[in-house]
Parts: sequence; structure tokens; C-alpha cells
Amino acid sequence: MKNKKRYVIVVIGTAILICSAAFFPKEKENRSNVEGGIMSEGIIPGYTEEEIKEMLQRKADESAFSFEINSRPIFQDGESEGNLRIANPPYNKYTIDVEITLDSDGQTIFQSPMIPPEHYIENAKLSKKLKAGEYEATAIISAYDSDESFKGKSAAKLLIKVEN
Repeated sequence: MKNKKRYVIVVIGTAILICSAAFFPKEKENRSNVEGGIMSEGIIPGYTEEEIKEMLQRKADESAFSFEINSRPIFQDGESEGNLRIANPPYNKYTIDVEITLDSDGQTIFQSPMIPPEHYIENAKLSKKLKAGEYEATAIISAYDSDESFKGKSAAKLLIKVEN
């Protein structure tokens, strides 16, 4: 009798666990409430691994462009070269150019030439002599196709330091 009672309790307990797992799935990380639902990070379930790879490659090939830039370049003085470290990585499809403007007045203090993929500018001088101090600036990175047609732009915040 006791064994039969234990068996029934175990079966009912197992059924409850299975049902609760089905109706209350474990919440995934990187979720946020948005108006009308929950937004999760990642790709919506239902795609095969091959389909996901194809989507990611297509996205990289067709619309994305990459760049690298030093967000805290340092210049010894207002006339010296600083470590801007602007790079167009080899996996990027587009040629880029970079314009750096001061946030205080919008004045352009650097304009790069066109930089093809797998090329970079390690150090460069600014076009305006700056006094010693720190300057908030914005780098506007523009992307161009092989026929030099504009494809898009991105921005990066910089903190430029001039030491002397």
C-alpha cells in the first residue's frame, strides 16, 4: 500500500514538473521588456545552423562595414602626430574615410583620404593646432562602394588629449 502511494506521488510530481517546464520555460539571458512584448538577443528559433550561417554572411557582405579607431588619441603638442589608429579591416567590403570634428564648435580637425580594406593610418597630424588639454570630438566614418557611391556612415566619440 505504501509503495503504491509513493508511486502515485512520484508520478504526479513528475507530471507537475514536466507541465511547469512546458508552461514556464527558463527565461533566457539578454531579454528586455519593450512596448508590446519582450525583445531577446539572438536569432529567432526555427532556423537550421546552415541557414543561420548564410544569414550572417549575407548581412556581413551586403550591409555591414567595419572600422577601428583609437577613441582616446594622444598628441604630444598641437602640431605633432597623434596615435589615431584608423583601420579598415581586411574583412570589410567598403572603402572608408574619416572626418573628425570638435564637439564644441563642429570644426573639422582631421579628414582622412579614402582608406581601402586592409589599410590603416597609425599616426596623423590634425589640420588645426590645438592647445594643451582634452577635447571631446566625433569621428564620422563614411563607407563607399567600389564605384565610390556612398553606402552609409557611422560615428564614434573621441577624447583627444594634447599634452603640451
